[in-house]
Amino acid sequence: DIELEIAGLGGDNEFLKLQHDSLWYRALDDDRKWVVSLRTREGVADEYGSSDFVPISDRFFAGGTTTVRGYNAQDIGPKVRKYWIFGDEIRVGGELRVVENVELRYRLGEKLRLYTFVDAGGVWSDASDFDFGDMKVGAGLGFGVDVPRLGPIRLDYGIPINPDDDQGSGRLHLQTGFRF
Repeated sequence: DIELEIAGLGGDNEFLKLQHDSLWYRALDDDRKWVVSLRTREGVADEYGSSDFVPISDRFFAGGTTTVRGYNAQDIGPKVRKYWIFGDEIRVGGELRVVENVELRYRLGEKLRLYTFVDAGGVWSDASDFDFGDMKVGAGLGFGVDVPRLGPIRLDYGIPINPDDDQGSGRLHLQTGFRF
């Protein structure tokens, strides 16, 4: 998928946002018990015209169940201090995001699956700040089950490989619906 968003034609904010999302599956055996999936997502946003910024609601975020497991939701990327005295930080997102996922699935039965995965991703304030060394990596294991009349439910445990000091040592992620 490729998506282009142009904002500002008659509005208050003027920015362009381009996103790409690709997903590949490959069975590793004839009965398709082993399947590898690869997903890559990139996005860039930039202001134009009289705008000086991209609104926070249109910026990119990473971390959590659907991007880089092992990290809290939106915990990867730029943050600013909300209160200097307390040291609290708020997530402000960025104008560039890169997220890569690799997953190996083993089908235990008709409705049960085991997963192992490696996720990597980063968010930068500006596209010119991009550095592969800033990408955060998470790895882990998961278990999935198809529940009649509800759909697939998945439980993943991700461990951050290179977390910052405030990003913890692992996260449990629960997901319903289809992801890969």
